[in-house]
Amino acid sequence: MRFIYTKAFAIFAGLLILATFLVFMQTKGWLDPVRVAVLNSPRPVAYLLKSVTSPIKSFFSTIYQLKKITQESEQLHTQVIQLQQDLVLYNQQARENDALRKELGFIKNSKSELVSCSVLSHNFFGFSDALILNCGLSDGVSEGQAIISQGYLVGKVTYAGKNSSTVLLVTASQFSTDARVSQTSDTGIVRGSFGSGFILDQIPQTSELRPGFLAVTAGINEKIPKNILIGEVSELLSGDNDLFKRAALVSPIDFKNLDFVFAVK
Repeated sequence: MRFIYTKAFAIFAGLLILATFLVFMQTKGWLDPVRVAVLNSPRPVAYLLKSVTSPIKSFFSTIYQLKKITQESEQLHTQVIQLQQDLVLYNQQARENDALRKELGFIKNSKSELVSCSVLSHNFFGFSDALILNCGLSDGVSEGQAIISQGYLVGKVTYAGKNSSTVLLVTASQFSTDARVSQTSDTGIVRGSFGSGFILDQIPQTSELRPGFLAVTAGINEKIPKNILIGEVSELLSGDNDLFKRAALVSPIDFKNLDFVFAVK
């Protein structure tokens, strides 16, 4: 009986009464508001945590995306550079192939002995009317020889080394060669005109020279065979009172973009 008067019994009895009371309240539905409050109590905490962590997550996500975009941009930049280099190479090869086709068409019909040469450099030492070729004495190229492209006179060799040579273009002011009008057989001289073209000069005043006539080499210079095309008369530059007739010539050759030429032996 002493157990009834102990502290443990009192606690047990109190808990039993509390449990009985709670069961009674539950059966009556009086504990529903308390249950709802307890279940919803974490939501403000969760909302607060979300409001704090969401900007942080967004910040680091943005940093990651920026880094990824930067890497992709660098890759795209590298690819663009590579594509540009490929395009330059393709254009160069296409231009060289086109030039070779034109040259091969001329070679098949040529009766002259030719030495094939590649152009190593334009504008040698700042002179826009000179070329450096990869052929020289060892290839049979010598000073004074005619240089042609697609059957037209390009210039003549002014210096021949062992494996390279220098060519003075027909457009150079220092250039001159004997010439003949194909349609009339009148002889004259072709001179360069300070890089702007070349002219046919010293044609007899009695000549019936007119636009469309062709100028060819006359063959007086033994280093330059006759009948090499030089250019077509585009306009007459002389008047009726001049001692000789003079005319401007045009050529289909693009002297600034030559890649392949031939030395005439």
